[in-house]
Amino acid sequence: MRRLLLITGDLATGKTTFSNALSARYGAAVLQKDRIKEVLGDEIGFRDRTENKRLSLATVALMTHVFSALTVSGVPLILEANFRANELEKIHAAAEKGGYRVLTLVLRGEIGVLFERYCRRMTRENRHPVHLSAPLHVREEFERYVLDARTETVPGEKVEIDASDFSYQTDEALLGRIDAFFTEE
Repeated sequence: MRRLLLITGDLATGKTTFSNALSARYGAAVLQKDRIKEVLGDEIGFRDRTENKRLSLATVALMTHVFSALTVSGVPLILEANFRANELEKIHAAAEKGGYRVLTLVLRGEIGVLFERYCRRMTRENRHPVHLSAPLHVREEFERYVLDARTETVPGEKVEIDASDFSYQTDEALLGRIDAFFTEE
């Protein structure tokens, strides 16, 4: 069962939490951009925003490489990040080459709600320093970043999800759709 579930979308939509829950539900390994970037930040370090951006690019390149290498095993996998169109194209190419079917979950939400979550996460949670190099504390900057990312094309089979609240994570219709993806032959 060659299945790749991609989880992408807006900042502060619960992508990492949802990917962990789905990993447990389906017994699928999950690669998360934030976690890999944290490891790279700890091991390699960074001095400024430019180097931090390079860590982000390296993280997604590494995720794509690891996925490509694992396609020979045929195991189900989950990749989670706020992917850009060019990154998704590379992942889809690797999936096609490896005979994987891909479903992308695209998480979106109301900008005001997401901005509040984002600010709370940045100030009240124990965030890794690698995620703090380019804070978007001004709502207009946050909104511009999110709206720009939303213009990116998401190829292939996808499900758009309203993540303005976290009820989607237990939504039976959505979980049924994902169940079908992982179990259909």
